[in-house]
Amino acid sequence: MARLNDRPGIGRLTVAALSMALFVAFALAAAPSHAQQQPIVMKFATLTLNDMQHEYIKVYKTEIEKATGGRIQVQIYPAGQLGGAPRQTEGLRLGTIEAAIGPSELFFGADPRFQVPALAGLFKNNEHARKALDVEAFRKAITDFTPPRGIVTMSFNVYDQQLFGYKTPVQKLDDFKGKRTRVLASEGEQAYVVALGASAVPMSLPEVLPAVQQGTIDGVSSVMGVFVAFRYNDAAPHVTDTGLWALISVALVSKTWFDKLPADLQKAVVETGRKIEPQIHQWQTKRIQDDHKAWLDRGGKIYKLSPAEQAEAVKRLDTATQAVLAKNPSSKELYDKLKAAAATVN
Repeated sequence: MARLNDRPGIGRLTVAALSMALFVAFALAAAPSHAQQQPIVMKFATLTLNDMQHEYIKVYKTEIEKATGGRIQVQIYPAGQLGGAPRQTEGLRLGTIEAAIGPSELFFGADPRFQVPALAGLFKNNEHARKALDVEAFRKAITDFTPPRGIVTMSFNVYDQQLFGYKTPVQKLDDFKGKRTRVLASEGEQAYVVALGASAVPMSLPEVLPAVQQGTIDGVSSVMGVFVAFRYNDAAPHVTDTGLWALISVALVSKTWFDKLPADLQKAVVETGRKIEPQIHQWQTKRIQDDHKAWLDRGGKIYKLSPAEQAEAVKRLDTATQAVLAKNPSSKELYDKLKAAAATVN
């Protein structure tokens, strides 16, 4: 009886097929396991455009994709493309949005303590705020409370000191009276605007400019970066620089999404977020100067309260802060921790 490999062509075919199978098996075994997987998508959202928060996402994309060898791919969604503050907060908690960055009080809906970094009395100026954000006790006080709310806090950045932009000049406290002023939905910012004599109107950022143009509101509480990026100079050209509280921008990650990552990628996500903070702060420091110049070049005005009226405004806000904290013991506990941590740096 003829053996199998004695038949014409059979032996050569079998050997070739076996060699190919062995080659494929060896290649698969030698290749890194992650090379066989699709990249993990990280949708990263913000409400703003062409500002520090948008820049943060762009830098983060470059660094995380490099750190993970492309295993994580960031998709950038600025200008509220993934919805307003409530939708972004909900998306983070449900895992439908992997990451978002915005002023801390923007995420007030997830936990009232998110408004605490924006309360008055914590920071002297932007540089003091940046130093405070680097104090481990300060960071830990915030990062400890967010995971039970379905959110992992990975980064803190100083946006700027708060300003008011109005259709007509506000140069003294009496000028605030009756001014319908857009605010974020946090209790603190609403209480501050009311304490100054104005009327607080919570509103999502994309709605603000049309509301000012149509006369629905008289102005907005925000920062110069927003005024310049959204070209408020025509609709609300009069800025009052009070600097009564700071806007601290937080970068957040969905815990639902984060928990599914392998340990090495979890480490990369968090470490990259913190690693780029100095670069972003340097970028923002220059941007603030450029934005002030751009505002004036476009015909915008900038005013300050007199020293006596500024002192009165600080006094009013201190009273408002204590009233807000009295209603929420957990927020008061966090505020006291943050204030003590911030007091350790100049």
